[in-house]
Amino acid sequence: MLKRLVTLSLFFLSACTSSYRMADLGIISPEINAIEPEQLKAAEIIHDVKGQDSTSVFLIFPQGYPNLEYAIRRALENTQADILVNIKVDYISSWYLFRGENRIELTADAVRLAPLFPNLGKGDNSEND
Repeated sequence: MLKRLVTLSLFFLSACTSSYRMADLGIISPEINAIEPEQLKAAEIIHDVKGQDSTSVFLIFPQGYPNLEYAIRRALENTQADILVNIKVDYISSWYLFRGENRIELTADAVRLAPLFPNLGKGDNSEND
């Protein structure tokens, strides 16, 4: 009976996951200083973009901590977007017997801004003749 109890206890403790909503944000832009109205008029919106950053944990020793900035940059790089809007950030911690994982996941809408000067570099080269 004791063996069954220990086995069941290890089974239930071997796969535990907890998560909580870390933040709800309106807009994130890691590098843009100003957004012009002309850029927003022709912007492209990509829905349900995901980004994450994770670190592992061995026993009780974390190998680092997940970073929200890395998750944001990964979401932007995956879509070649400029800003994220309507962001939902979750912190998830999972455990499997002796090791675990801490993870930050975000879901957002990505916005690709139109170029501020769309004809720059595409004009005629009559000045160079």
